[in-house]
Amino acid sequence: MPIAVNQARLKSERRKRGWSQDHLAAASGISTRTVQRLERGGKATISSLAALASTLALSVDALTASIGPVRRITPLTILPDIEPSLDRFRRMGFGVIETDDPGCTGVVAGSSYHLLCSRAFMAGNYPAEIIAPLVGQTIPYIWVSSLEAASHAWGKVVHQTVTHHGTREALVETSNQWAILVDTTGYGKPSA
Repeated sequence: MPIAVNQARLKSERRKRGWSQDHLAAASGISTRTVQRLERGGKATISSLAALASTLALSVDALTASIGPVRRITPLTILPDIEPSLDRFRRMGFGVIETDDPGCTGVVAGSSYHLLCSRAFMAGNYPAEIIAPLVGQTIPYIWVSSLEAASHAWGKVVHQTVTHHGTREALVETSNQWAILVDTTGYGKPSA
């Protein structure tokens, strides 16, 4: 039975090591086409998933996508400048997950992740006046399988956007609790 792969985690773990798709394929004994397909959201056999997990020194569960409406949750802190916080995390021993934008960086320790985003980075996808009151706060960044269903369940949608990276996101608020819901079904496709 094919297993849904956490494509973002697979790609992140490969990039964190500085590996190409070809290198990961050769090291794990699967084809490059399979690695490419899995990083685009394809499903894997248990043997392919086990080979990838072993090569990346992860559990199979770490590379498996959840099948419920919520895929995962990551704390996201919005800061005027991420460098001082990033430096603190590095000094504490966190690994750094580089992104395509220096205004948004992930840190990782074990299976715990945290996103650091600058005000300028967030204002590139959301109106600056909406982001301003959230600077200095940590809010949940919730990966969901249906933005519409999750938005309805949360309550008030403050702003929806398609980011520069192709994710559909909604900034939501209920009783002064904020979150960003992200639907990655179109992840990696350029925004219109």
